Amino acid sequence: MPPRLALKVDVDTLRGTVEGVPRLLDLLARHGARATFLFSLGPDSTGKAVKRVFRRGFVKKVMSASPAASYGIRTMLYGTLLPAPDIGTRKDAVLRMREAAAAGHECGVHAWDHVDWHDRLPRMDRGEVFATFGRAAERFADVFGRAAEVAGAPGWTANGLSVEAYESRGIRVASDTRGGPPFRPLRSDGTTSSLVEVPSTLPTLDELLAFDEFRGEKRDGAVDSLRRAVREAEGISVHSVHTEIEGGRAFAGLFARQLEAWVEDGVSFVTLSDAAAGAGALPARPLRFTAVRGRSVPVATGEPAGQS
Repeated sequence: MPPRLALKVDVDTLRGTVEGVPRLLDLLARHGARATFLFSLGPDSTGKAVKRVFRRGFVKKVMSASPAASYGIRTMLYGTLLPAPDIGTRKDAVLRMREAAAAGHECGVHAWDHVDWHDRLPRMDRGEVFATFGRAAERFADVFGRAAEVAGAPGWTANGLSVEAYESRGIRVASDTRGGPPFRPLRSDGTTSSLVEVPSTLPTLDELLAFDEFRGEKRDGAVDSLRRAVREAEGISVHSVHTEIEGGRAFAGLFARQLEAWVEDGVSFVTLSDAAAGAGALPARPLRFTAVRGRSVPVATGEPAGQS
């Protein structure tokens, strides 16, 4: 059986929706690859993420992956010096979302407000978690004319309450965690949910580019590293990409080389729902947070301590 890979495309910002989505759609079409696009549907308050500059590891990441160049100065001011635009009410953004679906890609929910969910979920109470995800689910239905069945959280930020919020809105497949095979996440009361959680198994491009061994002229080494990981994986690999990074002008060429490498290896591209459907009997696992090399804040995982 050829290697199988699910590409999870996180769309965080207005610019990523309007400019990054069409660029990635073109790249994916040229390489015959399907993906799952997860959209941010409410305010783009990216500027509020500036506080992460003071977290260990973020400055190094900025210097290596240059998010300021990828996101744009205007985007980096949204929600602070500039008003946060409401992505899902913009005609140009809605058009791009619908183009992804029309091209045959799976589409789902990423967030209402990407930065707010990523930074505040652990402090939200049940009512706020349900209301926040509910707004995103309702906006998705407005845009696509149907309910979402797939979701993936910003920055892999999830807990038992977010699992329950997903269930309440009919989500079947989630990709909120890092590491390991699919499983069923536990709700906040410890009971097993109906969700199939499909974790991201590979490091992201921006994470790899923060490593000394892949910086500067050695960037193509990141392509080789991801190529080997998919080729050697026993099950389905899951790789998260971002419209603001891989869909940005600075990194689209590198991602094109990545796709070419996978195509040369005969990789079969599948959606998150495809990965969930072929998962078989699944263990039930609680969510916890863990550190990941290349990221400045912890991410959710279902892997036992010491294995993530």
